[in-house]
Amino acid sequence: MFKALKRILAEPLGNAKKRSKFLVTKKPEIIALLNQAYKKKAFLTLQIGDQDQSYTTALIGVYPDHDLVVLDELSPTAGHKQFLQNREAKVTGRVNGVELRFETRLIGVGSKSDIAFYKVAMPAALYFRQQRQSYRVSLKGANVPFFSPGSGMIPSMRGFILDLSAGGVGVILDHKVPLSCGDTLEMCVITLPERGDIKFTLQVDAVRDNARGGGMNFGGHFCKLSKAEQTILQKYIAEAQRKYAKKSR
Repeated sequence: MFKALKRILAEPLGNAKKRSKFLVTKKPEIIALLNQAYKKKAFLTLQIGDQDQSYTTALIGVYPDHDLVVLDELSPTAGHKQFLQNREAKVTGRVNGVELRFETRLIGVGSKSDIAFYKVAMPAALYFRQQRQSYRVSLKGANVPFFSPGSGMIPSMRGFILDLSAGGVGVILDHKVPLSCGDTLEMCVITLPERGDIKFTLQVDAVRDNARGGGMNFGGHFCKLSKAEQTILQKYIAEAQRKYAKKSR
């Protein structure tokens, strides 16, 4: 996923005609997609200018009447100075299997309780692409446990699952650990209700401090997952998707 994000970010918006059907230019539709990302508290990856380094953030406000959106603090925090200097950024995220990408510029910076936030321009165009095979199940509040024994400089960690898809998982911890994009976590375990343990290797794609709660969130994609466990995971996600569809009727 991380390599895919870098590839997507490197392409100019509207670069290819074959991708034009994925480009949204109507403001109401752009606002609706941004509001989805806001409500789902989706991880966003921000790349400043032409730099290879990327930073993790999230939408914390969408204000169409003022033609701006507000982004949360950047992680790592070194991105703060870079953003103030460059002021141009590309933002990528994924919401329920929908890949979002847009370009924006910095309008202003503020802070609350010593936590920085960024006012950026409402995008004039937004690229999106649905990937139905990666339907993402929200498990926030379900207390589905996550465990990693850690390795090297990364300590063991216990937390809970935020969301789950056939391709990866989002995790919330009530404490902070030294974790970075690209890190690999071996021998991870999640325990699904009525289905038992799923064991896998996870490559970290996004890391974000949860300063308000004193912990952190991170997400990644599965690197090693047995066929048997893939089947269990897919059945669990399909069942959750059916339940969601019934509730939506």
